[in-house]
Amino acid sequence: MRRILYAFLMLLVGMGTTAYADFVQDFETDASGWFDNDDSAGFGDISRVSSGTGGITSAGGSFHAIVEGEAPSGVSAPFTRFGGYSSVWPAGGFTTSLDIYLDPSWAAGSGFDYSVAASGSDGNHQRDFIFHVASDTSSGDLIVAGSNNTNSATREDLDTLANNYEVTSAGWYTFEHVFRDQGGSLAVDMILRDSLGNVLFTETRFNIADTIPAEVGGNRYGWFTFNNVDGGVAVDNTSLTLAAVPEPATMTVLGLGLAGMAAAQWRRKKS
Repeated sequence: MRRILYAFLMLLVGMGTTAYADFVQDFETDASGWFDNDDSAGFGDISRVSSGTGGITSAGGSFHAIVEGEAPSGVSAPFTRFGGYSSVWPAGGFTTSLDIYLDPSWAAGSGFDYSVAASGSDGNHQRDFIFHVASDTSSGDLIVAGSNNTNSATREDLDTLANNYEVTSAGWYTFEHVFRDQGGSLAVDMILRDSLGNVLFTETRFNIADTIPAEVGGNRYGWFTFNNVDGGVAVDNTSLTLAAVPEPATMTVLGLGLAGMAAAQWRRKKS
């Protein structure tokens, strides 16, 4: 019985409710897991640089990276697979995160699109969830908004959208995508945070046709589908984190029962 109890306790340790990181790249050692023209033509360039390069202190640690789009248009820039594509929806969903340095002084007409996509249960591409960041040509304002599509050019209409955010201070901002099950279909919360973690902007994208798990699998890429910012954009702290899955109530009841049986057996052996 003691062996059974020990085995069950080990099972509980393995079923811990704390979320864990499935993929992390903080650029402290290298830039592995990100791909550019060195790996496949047509994806710009990613360079690992030390903190302080270009006057930018890394978001964390002593290094970050610079991503640049294809010259001269900026169409297509580096991407990550977050460790590998998945056609299986993970119980509880998942969250991706990337720190990006934004600067309102960027030249008017410059900006980038950053997409995180879901895979289908068939292993193919399912849908994109895209942050648009653009310095408006007319106003010069640096605007953030979200959608499911990219036109591979600077979005000049972001300030006309009902939901947008104006960036007024240069610094690191966290771009999050929270993939979750909403009534049996995929919903994605696109969240912009400041360096202190405060939520500045949220856009939720939902399509009832993206049913789980019939149509939707797991993660696909994180991809700068467009980036024409002069000198590139600084990025840091890439991650994909699977959501914590609560321990089923039945397992808790079973655990209490086994523990009680073990305790009773132990008392009988001692008496």
